[in-house]
Amino acid sequence: MISENKAGEVTGKAINHASSVIAREIVENSGIMNEYMLYVENHGNISEMAKKELLNKIVSEYMMHSEYTYDTTDPGYDQVINLIYENANYAEKKEQPTEKETKPKKKKAVAASANVIVPTPKITGRLYNAQNIGSFKDVMDRFYIVTEATSLYSGDIPIKSALNENFKIKGNNTKPQILIYHTHSQEEFADSSDDVSTTIIGVGDRLAKILKSQFGYNVIHDTTKYDIVNGKLDRSEAYDQARVGVKKILEKNPSISLVLDIHRDGINENTRLVTEVNGKKTAQIMFFNGMSRFKNSGNIDYLYNPYLYENLALVLQMKVNAEAYYPGFTRRNYVNAYKYNLDLCRQCMLIEVGAQTNTYEEAQNAAEPLAMLINLTMGKNKQGASK
Repeated sequence: MISENKAGEVTGKAINHASSVIAREIVENSGIMNEYMLYVENHGNISEMAKKELLNKIVSEYMMHSEYTYDTTDPGYDQVINLIYENANYAEKKEQPTEKETKPKKKKAVAASANVIVPTPKITGRLYNAQNIGSFKDVMDRFYIVTEATSLYSGDIPIKSALNENFKIKGNNTKPQILIYHTHSQEEFADSSDDVSTTIIGVGDRLAKILKSQFGYNVIHDTTKYDIVNGKLDRSEAYDQARVGVKKILEKNPSISLVLDIHRDGINENTRLVTEVNGKKTAQIMFFNGMSRFKNSGNIDYLYNPYLYENLALVLQMKVNAEAYYPGFTRRNYVNAYKYNLDLCRQCMLIEVGAQTNTYEEAQNAAEPLAMLINLTMGKNKQGASK
């Protein structure tokens, strides 16, 4: 018969092993470490007890929203927190510079973190909801531009239903969750150079980096040049080429639940699409919808989009959240006749970041509030329209 002490020892070992496995899983499969380290870095010297309480809160929130079930009343829960805390402390100490390196390293770290961190926004605009947003006509007049080529009817996007539609970035980042690509990869800005990183592809890189680093999403950034044919710019087949490429990526990665086609708009040379966000000059953005419909002849059958309502509802929610948290950052939602590959999944968006008159820096800065809006609308801690 096993003794009470021996039983306790065996149980303790089992708890320690299970705790170690769970702690490792959480650290590897979430943005917990990033969130914790960024908070500590930006709040100066805080006590060890405060750090532990912060970590406990972050881990508890992660567990609550996880696809998996964790029992926080289990005896091993405290051990899980301790193990993650030890991991965090190790990472924190590892990044501390040596005495000789202190000045240059610190300078570099501050610059790097400033490029990645997007401050959590406060409501500085108007927070619209199903009760105060008004009629379909009110919404169209306030938020939309519908071209003469197409039409948008109240039946296409019942406003209250659209605001309550549930959108979510699925998975826990062990597999790809978000795809960013560029149908028009060669779109440049006013001061773009021959370096591809100063084109719209660079904006996609920036957006991907923030979504990964700050929010912990698993992101694929497809930099295929769909608008280059035989070494020359040719946009006539770009959407067809992009469709083939993106479908292959989605077939290979069925875990992807959000697809973003990031563009740069073309406007009058005398127009500048600039606002200020968090003290930075920032290019304005525009959400773009395709109706698969001509105003005069009706629906374009060969461009049928089974996700038309979802496309419209998602960008309406993004627009509404932008009006609340970043007033002036977004232009009116733009609606045109064709499909623009927005039928490739339920959660697809085509987004125009700035225009040819914007600087590359202004366009890159736009990636910050855009990433935050994506997380606010579709992330674990949803805010605003579909909360």
